[in-house]
Amino acid sequence: MIPKRIQFVVVGDATLDVTVRGPGAAMAGADSPAQITVAPGGQGANLAVRLARRGARVDLVTALADDFHGQQLRDALAADGVTLVPLPATRSGIVVSLVDGAGERAMLSDRVSFDAKALASPAVQAALDSASWIHISGYPLADSGSGAALAAFAASRRAGQVCSVGGGSFAGRNGLLSRFQVTRSDLVLVDRTEASAILATGSVAGRLQTVEELAAGLVSALGGVAVVTDGVRGSAAAMGTQTVTVPATPGVAVDATGAGDAHAAGFLLALAEGPWPPSSATMHDALKQAGRLGAEVAGVVGAQARVPSEASQ
Repeated sequence: MIPKRIQFVVVGDATLDVTVRGPGAAMAGADSPAQITVAPGGQGANLAVRLARRGARVDLVTALADDFHGQQLRDALAADGVTLVPLPATRSGIVVSLVDGAGERAMLSDRVSFDAKALASPAVQAALDSASWIHISGYPLADSGSGAALAAFAASRRAGQVCSVGGGSFAGRNGLLSRFQVTRSDLVLVDRTEASAILATGSVAGRLQTVEELAAGLVSALGGVAVVTDGVRGSAAAMGTQTVTVPATPGVAVDATGAGDAHAAGFLLALAEGPWPPSSATMHDALKQAGRLGAEVAGVVGAQARVPSEASQ
């Protein structure tokens, strides 16, 4: 647990997650048995909740409507101590996760775009001004409607505020690398597929194979620190000419939904109390802490389900 003086502002989505686990693909016209759960999710909310449960003060800037689903999400965030900074929306987002026997999932997403103008509201600006650390989800950053405004929002932060950016559905997004460059983020946290998509417009992208190479490629293109994860094959962090790697934490994967968000939260928590930029040793320890939390979350059903390390929190 970290002291309450650390103030995070997370900008990202909060969704209602419908998780479907069954023996196999459903056949047309059939009534197939499945285990179905409905619970809070969303990349931004997942990260915010994991941070708050470990003692951080967290504001979540997200789009939520005044509907049934939105109220459920509001109640869940409040119960975990996350302060909501809502943006207007006509509906609240829903994501359906189809989870196979190995814990891997495919997602059907009905996400809600951010109102770009609302990012300039007094409530959002007040949250930004109070933050020690700003984290931006890759989903709204990649969105054609809100991405440019959100990149400018991140770039306008005051000196001394650390800014990190997470991953998202980046395939086929034009201009993604330039948008990441506009944010001037201090830290990028993505998986290997997302890293490849960000670097896709670069001449060296096709030659980058390992997570170490991809992390180094992101640092070359964006500066700062880059973390690239690769599931059971572990993760790597790069800064300048230094690269550190750690193997994956052993564990049985039940549902991968939210595991990447937990990995990011673990990494941020490990760095939040120290100076910026971190040392190689600090990054190595942070990757290990992140891996442990990610593995715990992969071992339960639901992106925000409590894990053993949160039992007393």
